[in-house]
Amino acid sequence: METNAIKKKNSIKVIIIIAVILAAALAFNAAFDGRFLSASNLIVLTSHAIIPTFVAWGMCFVFACDYTDMSIGAVIVLSANMAGEFGLMFGFPGVILGGVISGIVLMTINFLIFVYTKIPSWIAGIGMAMIYEAVGMFYSNAKVDAGMTIPQLDGDLRMLGRAPYIYIIFAIGLVLAYIIYNRTEIGLNIRSLGNGIKLSESMGINTAKTIIMVGIICGFFVGCSAFLNESYNARLSIKTGLTSLSMIFQPMAGYMLASVLSNKINIMIGVPICSLLVYTIFNVLTFLGVPSGTWQEAVLGIIVIVFGVLAQRNVKKVVK
Repeated sequence: METNAIKKKNSIKVIIIIAVILAAALAFNAAFDGRFLSASNLIVLTSHAIIPTFVAWGMCFVFACDYTDMSIGAVIVLSANMAGEFGLMFGFPGVILGGVISGIVLMTINFLIFVYTKIPSWIAGIGMAMIYEAVGMFYSNAKVDAGMTIPQLDGDLRMLGRAPYIYIIFAIGLVLAYIIYNRTEIGLNIRSLGNGIKLSESMGINTAKTIIMVGIICGFFVGCSAFLNESYNARLSIKTGLTSLSMIFQPMAGYMLASVLSNKINIMIGVPICSLLVYTIFNVLTFLGVPSGTWQEAVLGIIVIVFGVLAQRNVKKVVK
């Protein structure tokens, strides 16, 4: 009886949240003369939210085992450029495999380092971000020396980043993320790691193997984000000076808000909803005339802090 009451209470909360979001959307639409809920703007909103959603899904597995990888942005940049390189050579299969395989390889390298060096993951992640950015710069310079530029997708090769294909890829990603996280042994083992490695080992979990699997799974979703990024934007410029870190803030905000709501909505379903909500905030700021760049980045920083506080509010010694 108590369980049914809790489920009913959570369902009511979800309905209230949805009602508030719909009411806000209708209010914004009225304020902006119907432009907010126009078909063209909704396509832009959902398309922009899908790309960070894949990154946030990858983060779900990383954070679930109590690791933090700050190199994900740099991995996206390199993997996107590999998607471009192989896409120009082999077409659509090259775009997909170039991004996904690169993402898996680079993230697996990261987690091998985390496992066997015992360096705190956030420190090692920053180091790997600098390495990957340097590799990207060497790659870009080599292209320039050869009289070329980094790859740019044109025409039909960009189709994966457009409707309806981006929505088909999103649907496949959602199913995979949900099943792996909630319905597989590896998903259960990954979530168990969040309770501590020693406890997981006492339960018979091969922690080293599980952590490396986190890298593979996260790499898959990050790689998907990479080839979608390349398809949507045509090219992704090489980043240096740890500027690649900025690429993980929006996905992190979506993840943090989803983790706040995880007791009401499964986190894998919550991530795309929250990613859409985060991007909607930027869309509204654009309608209000707030310039992109400094001010919108400041708002994103505030969002990350607020959602981070909310996500950690029940964690001892973090936020009281």
